[in-house]
Amino acid sequence: MILYYGSKTSFQKPVFGEGNSSNDYGLGFYMTQSYELAKLWASQYNDGGYILTFEIDLDGLNVLNLKDYGEENVLRWISILVNHRFSVTARNRFLDKIAWLDKKFHINLDLVDFVIGYRADDAYFNYARAFVNDELSFEILTRAMKIGELGLQYVAISKKAFDSLKFIKSEQVSHSDEYDDFRKKALNDYRDLLEEDKITNTFFRDLMRKYGE
Repeated sequence: MILYYGSKTSFQKPVFGEGNSSNDYGLGFYMTQSYELAKLWASQYNDGGYILTFEIDLDGLNVLNLKDYGEENVLRWISILVNHRFSVTARNRFLDKIAWLDKKFHINLDLVDFVIGYRADDAYFNYARAFVNDELSFEILTRAMKIGELGLQYVAISKKAFDSLKFIKSEQVSHSDEYDDFRKKALNDYRDLLEEDKITNTFFRDLMRKYGE
């Protein structure tokens, strides 16, 4: 599998244990199958950046694959997300819902080498937060995913996965305003989708009732 990483600097080997524990799936090396997305991330820096190309063989790795947009996989994703991306204030606000998610859909990432899952970076975190807050329905959330607005990311979690990454090449790209445009579009799309939502759709509270205590 060929994957790309948009970076401020060029390097050949990501360092296991470094990074931001508040990312979607915690500490890990986050990549994409989209060359254009990697280019977008790399071009956001004032001095430009680099598109790094890696290859990985998933055979022998414990892979958590969440790319099925069914209810249970989305709730597994949300369960992981609230534990990594939500602030202390937000976590306190949603204590009951987080406890329910942990009970029903918790996944121990300590047992996972590699994740294929939905992306909720800063540009799209509004979707996940609104869903947990019953402001956005399951139908609209999954619609955003399916039409590519959220997209998928590919994450090396364990040292075994990091060691399986093979560096292919580094390509320098110049600065562009496209990343800022991308973020603005994300916010506008989010507002538009909110207006299209219907009270008869399925909300988080409905799924809690469906799957019980």
